[in-house]
Amino acid sequence: MASSKFSAIFFLILYSVLLYLVFTMHNMAAMYLMGIGMFLEACEGVYCNFFKH
Repeated sequence: MASSKFSAIFFLILYSVLLYLVFTMHNMAAMYLMGIGMFLEACEGVYCNFFKH
């Protein structure tokens, strides 16, 4: 749920790094990054729904 161009580019880069980690078999680092990415997307969704006018 990218609400701006900046967040869309940020998540594209974040998930590109995640994909690289998966392909290079760094699974624990990939899981940590996936958890961080999901948490940040959830925070962005809450911000957009409750605080943005």
